[in-house]
Amino acid sequence: MTLTDDVIPIRGRDTRLLRGGNGQPLLFFHDSWTYCWLPIHDRLATQYDVVVPIHPGFAGSGGFEALDRMEDLVFHYLDLIERLGLERPILMGTSLGGWLATEFAIRYAGMLRALILVDALGLRVPGAPTTDVFQLEIAQLRAALFADPTTPLAHELLADTPPSESIEAMLKARQVLARFAWQFPDNPRLARYLYRVRCPTLIVWGERDGVVPVSHGHAYQMGIVGAALALLPASGHLPHVEQPEAVGTLVLDGL
Repeated sequence: MTLTDDVIPIRGRDTRLLRGGNGQPLLFFHDSWTYCWLPIHDRLATQYDVVVPIHPGFAGSGGFEALDRMEDLVFHYLDLIERLGLERPILMGTSLGGWLATEFAIRYAGMLRALILVDALGLRVPGAPTTDVFQLEIAQLRAALFADPTTPLAHELLADTPPSESIEAMLKARQVLARFAWQFPDNPRLARYLYRVRCPTLIVWGERDGVVPVSHGHAYQMGIVGAALALLPASGHLPHVEQPEAVGTLVLDGL
């Protein structure tokens, strides 16, 4: 597989774009901690043309200053889809990217072949608040994100002392997350419009998610007609990182 790593202009915004594989397009909206090419992308690229744009403000992509609301990101990606000529892509989003994917789908479901949500932010579920990750120390954040926070993988992603070359990118990622998810990482009106997601939908959730409770996965399933929900017992908030083979199999076999 040939992996490309380019920067393309999207209405004046430099957008870093990672792409690999062949087949139907799968557009992947990343989370706030893994804005790079991952083993899950290699797995998906065995069957799909995997397109991973880096969100404005994250490492390699500009234009964040002009974005005030989630809807601004929706239009950014509408422009990107048109710029790349993607025909009815599968849209997959994780965490913040899952919220963004849902906001896109309630508006433009007709453009999508399918929707895949992985531990998505976005909903406000009574009695099941999302954890305020900005209040957590590194060790607490690892425990919230991973089913087993003691693994080398967890410490590689969230090191007690981050490598100096990654600190700037981490601070920028935190700034972007804060703009859209400070204190309330949700859209209180989103649930009422989930009925507009009129494309096949797969929801994947880590049962040990310490950031977004599993009840949010059930709420997404209840709101989206015909949606399937797959729970992964040995995963936290980032099952696509902890269990890429399992998540890849769900996607490849389920669509």
